[in-house]
Amino acid sequence: MATPKKDMDCFDDLLTCTICLETFKVPKYLPCLHTFCESCIKTYIVSSTKKENEAEGFNCPVCRTFVSYDKRPDKPEAWASSLPMNHFVMSMLDKRAIQRSEKVCNSCQINNDMKMAISWCTICEDAFCEQCAKCHKSFKVSAKHKLISINEIQSGNSNLKISEVLSCEEHPEKIVEVYCEDHSRPCCTLCATLSHRKCEHVISIVKAATGIKQSELTTSLIKTLDERNTEISELVENQKENLAKVETTTEKLIKEVSTLKIAVIDHLDVLEEKIKTEMVSSKKHVVMNLTDVVNTFSSYKSTLNNWKSVLAGSIEHGSDQQCLMEVNKIGPKMTILENELKADMDKIKNSTINFVPSEHIAKFKTSVDSFGCVNIVEDKIHGTLFVGGLRKKVNFHNGEINILHKINAADSGQMSAIFIADCLFITSYSKSNVSKYSLDGKFLQALAVEMYPQDITQVDGTQVAISISGRNKILFVDTVEMKLLRTLDLSGISVYGLCCVEGSTFVVTCGSTMTWVNSSVKKLKQNTTAGSSFYVSTSDMKDFIYGDGDNSVSRVVGDTTKFTYTNEQLSSPRGIGIDFDGNIYIAGYSSQNIHQITNDGKLIRIIPVATFELNSAWTIRFAPNSNKFVVTCGFSGKVVLCEID
Repeated sequence: MATPKKDMDCFDDLLTCTICLETFKVPKYLPCLHTFCESCIKTYIVSSTKKENEAEGFNCPVCRTFVSYDKRPDKPEAWASSLPMNHFVMSMLDKRAIQRSEKVCNSCQINNDMKMAISWCTICEDAFCEQCAKCHKSFKVSAKHKLISINEIQSGNSNLKISEVLSCEEHPEKIVEVYCEDHSRPCCTLCATLSHRKCEHVISIVKAATGIKQSELTTSLIKTLDERNTEISELVENQKENLAKVETTTEKLIKEVSTLKIAVIDHLDVLEEKIKTEMVSSKKHVVMNLTDVVNTFSSYKSTLNNWKSVLAGSIEHGSDQQCLMEVNKIGPKMTILENELKADMDKIKNSTINFVPSEHIAKFKTSVDSFGCVNIVEDKIHGTLFVGGLRKKVNFHNGEINILHKINAADSGQMSAIFIADCLFITSYSKSNVSKYSLDGKFLQALAVEMYPQDITQVDGTQVAISISGRNKILFVDTVEMKLLRTLDLSGISVYGLCCVEGSTFVVTCGSTMTWVNSSVKKLKQNTTAGSSFYVSTSDMKDFIYGDGDNSVSRVVGDTTKFTYTNEQLSSPRGIGIDFDGNIYIAGYSSQNIHQITNDGKLIRIIPVATFELNSAWTIRFAPNSNKFVVTCGFSGKVVLCEID
């Protein structure tokens, strides 16, 4: 039965361009499956690529997924026309127009004649007026095409199929006729001949599509979409509640800070009055003591002056006998006075009033009023490397970064990489394999592994371990013979990032957990992090560095956090690399940069990811005792081999 008009109206959002907010005109879709009008996406592409002289692509306006055009010689103005047509949306638009009695004859429309259509060709997917329908039936090539009355479709008496005939994405002028089961890809005959001639399971598209709507694959996918949609809805609501809570909490904290400030000021006022009272009391005590000393010695001075006057008068006006009498009187008294004077002078102390601020007040004043502190900065000597028997100095802090080789390890998806024995091993999320390359970028060998490998770490000289996210497994691979050795099932332990400790213990990270587990799958320890703990790295098998929040990375030794590096220019930390000089490199996936910090968490420099000719850095690893390192992209499948001078 045809879809009723009221049901078709439910698809209005699906048929509306998110840029112009109008019904699609020439709908074109991106690899992320978001659809836009061709004119709208063209305008967007041109405006977004003007900022870069040599643009390699653009980001989807909705989900920001990068669409690469680096291998296309066309100018950005031509990119929109090369995007595939969304035939499903086109068919939905046709069907809605039919249901609303708005469908015009496609043949007449070409000649700017807007005649209403009366029939629909299920093969050509075109509507015709009465005259064009007769012409369509009169041609040999289309004489046997099935025409359905539009009235029948509108009444619901015809089972009109949408997109019954599909155009090939690779060759739009060709019709999809076969389906390659080996690659899960619909193809035209040209695709089948050129790209799938060696495939063993190529069947007709009709056979491949039979029962697909009721298949377990479709129902399971719908169920998964519903579940994820529900989870995301709950998450969004949770974050909205969290946002509201943050707003409320912030206002409350601001009030608390103001209250605390007033309390501190009031307390300081009390302390000020107390110290003033103590100063007044101390001053009174000191003044009394000093006054007593002044009075005592003033009395001594008066006595001496009197004796001096009496003796001088007897000498000048008295007789010799009178003078003798005064000398005999004053002499003994003078001896007594000198003893008293000496005793009182020994008691004299210079008194003053001093103020010593308390330890807390002194620190508070320094922390608030200080210009800063003077430190002696001692830069570590740059690392050195033996090259050809010569000692080469490597300036990791300021050295130039040179791209040695570019490797297209996959068409898309996340990659992780590691250096082992003069070779580079790369895991591909999209290809579900681990590949082996020489250090000059040449492909050597590949091994298929379970779906979706995320990280790779060295176990010993010839063995690596690979984490399989979603299935919570660790695979062990021989790097010489490139064969699978064994599988470790981490039941109940989520795994994403992987780090091997002394060959028998592994540290696995995922989301907001970091777990230590041994080769017997015994959980040794588990720590909770602030999130974004996708990868973990170690420098000496004792301390661990991992993402600890959306813009932070922490270094932990045992159970002690040595530092947490936070930077507003770091967003979505992923892979973490360490050079032989101990410097740490953090791949900022969303911030599109790499943060280079010292081993104690001090920023050295922020390196734009454009330096590596990538768009989003995913992992970064250094070769042992080398200035060579590798950076992988988060979605393009590109790997770049570099070195620092």
